Amino acid sequence: MSVSNADRVVFPKSGITKGDVVGYYETVAGKLFPFVEGRALTVERYPKGLAGKGFMQKNAPEHLTGELIRRHEVPKEDGGVTTYPVIERIEAISAFANLGVITFHVPPGRVVDPEHPDWLIWDLDPPPGRFDLARAAAHALRDAISEFGIDTGLMTSGSNGYHLRTRIVAETQAEHAAAAARGIGALAVDANPELLTLAFRKAERGDRVFVDWLRNAPYSTSVAPWSLRAREGAPFACPLNWGELDQIEPNGVTMADVEERLSGDDPWSGLSPIDLGNPVAAIDEAVKRAGVVLEPFDRFRS
Repeated sequence: MSVSNADRVVFPKSGITKGDVVGYYETVAGKLFPFVEGRALTVERYPKGLAGKGFMQKNAPEHLTGELIRRHEVPKEDGGVTTYPVIERIEAISAFANLGVITFHVPPGRVVDPEHPDWLIWDLDPPPGRFDLARAAAHALRDAISEFGIDTGLMTSGSNGYHLRTRIVAETQAEHAAAAARGIGALAVDANPELLTLAFRKAERGDRVFVDWLRNAPYSTSVAPWSLRAREGAPFACPLNWGELDQIEPNGVTMADVEERLSGDDPWSGLSPIDLGNPVAAIDEAVKRAGVVLEPFDRFRS
């Protein structure tokens, strides 16, 4: 595609230009498209590059036509609507990049049925720079998830921590799916109280890793796999094999590595959608049996 201001530097320290960013998204479009197609997007734009001001955008850009995206209206609790962009064609990915989009954020379900997600997501948020804790947390959370016969994929966030993602059959209510994610997180915390926490407030976490289960609300978002992050070096959110966890840091896969990552096997090819019906009940029972008390948490509904 024709790129406007292709020579504009987006990542100043590495000299990566807007043309490079659009080229990256053209290269990974086939990988990224299944994770963004049909979902209400929130995008992170830096029209002048990282040296300028960036912003999060939920409403569909006026520049994009209905041939590339459709618009999905969601009422706001305080009145009005948010008109999300929904990608329908793969070409829309590079079109977004040409508008200065660096990062794509996606919800766990599609707009055709946002109340029944097809992904379950945990975002591990360690203290800044504590990649050692992030790795230990990923191992511990995976152990807790596997207790219920659930397989999960590992991903660098491109930032400070890792994400764990499980494909699910889109039949479980979002509220129940989120409760399952929270329940597993609570069990992991109970087994590893010095390492993990469910405390939302950073002041209450200390040197523990926050197990963020809140990405599972219908219009809550997390970074899309294969999406760049707005950080120097141009790291991207990269699916990993579990055997790579101890070798690759959360921001350790960058644009420079993309050809190598594309040439390898898909680490998530074995992740088949699971039916959460039975695990939801088993998780709830395990939480009660462990004596874990989950306090009401209204943010999920906000």
